[in-house]
Amino acid sequence: MKFNFRNLSLLLLGVSCVALSAPVTEAKDEKAPAKDAKKAAASKDKHKKGPALTAASLVADMRKAQVFIAKSAKDKISQKSKEARPFWSALEDSSKALTQLEKGQKAKDASMLKGMDALGGSLTQLSASWGVLRGSHEGLQVGRGVIAFSKAYDTYLLHFGPAVARHKKGGEVSEAEKAKLTKSRAKVKQLEAEIAALKGKAKPKSYELRLLADLVNLCIELDKISGNDLNAYTKYCYQLDRLTYMVDGYGNIFEVWYPDTYKGWTSVAKSCDEMYGEFSGDFYAYYEGWDYSSVSVSSYSDYYEVTSVSSSVTSEEISTYESYSESYSEESATEESSEETAEINEEVAIDESDDDTFADEVETGADDEDADGVADDKDSDDDNDGSMDEADNDDDGDGVADSDDADSSDEADADDEASDDDGDADDDGMADDDSGDDGDSGDDGGGDEGGGDDE
Repeated sequence: MKFNFRNLSLLLLGVSCVALSAPVTEAKDEKAPAKDAKKAAASKDKHKKGPALTAASLVADMRKAQVFIAKSAKDKISQKSKEARPFWSALEDSSKALTQLEKGQKAKDASMLKGMDALGGSLTQLSASWGVLRGSHEGLQVGRGVIAFSKAYDTYLLHFGPAVARHKKGGEVSEAEKAKLTKSRAKVKQLEAEIAALKGKAKPKSYELRLLADLVNLCIELDKISGNDLNAYTKYCYQLDRLTYMVDGYGNIFEVWYPDTYKGWTSVAKSCDEMYGEFSGDFYAYYEGWDYSSVSVSSYSDYYEVTSVSSSVTSEEISTYESYSESYSEESATEESSEETAEINEEVAIDESDDDTFADEVETGADDEDADGVADDKDSDDDNDGSMDEADNDDDGDGVADSDDADSSDEADADDEASDDDGDADDDGMADDDSGDDGDSGDDGGGDEGGGDDE
C-alpha cells in the first residue's frame, strides 16, 4: 500500500516484476476435482466494465469497503476484546484517514498526502491483524472488504501517488534529490540491522517472526534500487512509502500482541521516520501543474470484480458505520478472548525468502481467495457470499448472475494477459499507463505524460 502495494502488479499481471518473484504455475492435473476446474475457468474471466476511475471515485470506493468491513465485523468481533485492538483501531484510523484524504482532494492541498500516508499505515495494520484473527472468526465477510479496500487504495497509489506525480513532473533528478538518495541508502542499512536484531529474538514459527521478516525483506528490496535517474528516484520513493506504512502498521500490532518486541521499536520507528522525512517534505510540490482530480482512468483490469462489495453499501450505512468505526475506544477493550489469543499464538510456516508480505497475502486472498479464514482447498463457498459453490449462480460474488455476467465466461480475454497497462511491471510505484515504462530495455523511458488509457 499493497501495501500493500506492489502486490497489485501480481494481482493484475501475474508475471514477474523487478524485485519480485514470479508466481509458480503448477502443471494441470487432469484428475483435479471440479472445484479446481472451476477456479481454472475463473482465472480466464473477462473483466467487467464500469465508469472510468477517478481520484474521487476511488476514495468513495475505499469508504464503501471500509464500511462493509465495519458492518461485517459488528457484533461478530467484540470491540471489548483486548486481542482485537489492532483490528478495531486500524478500522478507526482508516476511517479518519479517508476523511482527511477526501478533504485534501477537495481543498487541493497537502492534507491529501497526509491522508494517503495515514491510510497506508492503517490499511496495512488492518490487513495483517485480520489475517491473524480470521482463524477465530471463520466465515465472516470481513476479508472481502479488506481485499476491496486494498484494491481501491493500490489503484489510487499507482495512478495518483507521489511517485506518479514526480514522474509526470519530469526533468532531471536534482542534486538535492540525489543527496537524499545517498543519505537514505546509508540509513536503510542501519534500519535493516535494527529490525534484524529484533527478529533474532522472536519466537520461531510465530506471526511475530513473520512480520519482522517482512520488514527486513522490504529493507533489502529498497537497498537493491540503484541509480540516480528519474526512474530510480521514483521507484525508491514508492518503496520507501511501502516500508514506512508497514513499520507504522506492524508497529501498532507489536505494541498490543508482542510487547517485548515493541520495547525495541522506538529506534526502528525513529530511523524510518527520518528516512521518510527526507523525501516527504517535497512530495506535494510534485503535484504543481497537475490537476489529478480531473484525470480519469479507463484501463482498470479486474477492478470491478474485486471491489464488487462496494455496490452493496448504502448511503445510510456509510453514515452509520463511519460514526461506528470512529467511536471505537481502545481504553474500553479489556476483555480476554481465548479464541483470538490462540490464533495470535498459532504456529505458522515461515519462508523468509518470500517476496510477498503477510499483509499483501491477506489483501490479495493468497491461499484464501475470500480471506474468510478457510483455506481454499477446504472452502465450499469460494466467494463467501453465503451460497455454496455447487449451487452458486454468481461465481465471483459481484451481484450479477453468471447467465448474465461476462465474467463467468470460460473464454480467455486477450486483453487480460501480461500486457495489462494499469499494472506496475517494473515496480516503480506507478501504473504502466502512467509511467510509459514497463521495465523493459526499450526506449520508452517512462516519459509518457498521461499515457495508456487515462483520459
